[in-house]
Amino acid sequence: MNVTEIINYVEQNFNRAQATGLNSLIFLALREQTTVVHQRKEQGFDDIPRHIAAWCDELPDQYLLAIATAINTHLLDELTNTLMFAKCSKPCCTSN
Repeated sequence: MNVTEIINYVEQNFNRAQATGLNSLIFLALREQTTVVHQRKEQGFDDIPRHIAAWCDELPDQYLLAIATAINTHLLDELTNTLMFAKCSKPCCTSN
């Protein structure tokens, strides 16, 4: 499994909590110099599929950071779109 395939899988199958959780596990694994699978077990993040954690562990650190960056970007885009929709749906934002 490569970086793009993992990112696509996460974007298509994970909810916000799972995506944030995987990001946390990646950063903890890098910080503690352990594996994502180890952190998944230690933190009790059972909602993150083990096979995804195992795929992450097959990659070098710089690729893990690329996955984390992509997840962050996706979450930020989602948040921005939500905020923009909420802001533009108010009567003061409509144009005549």
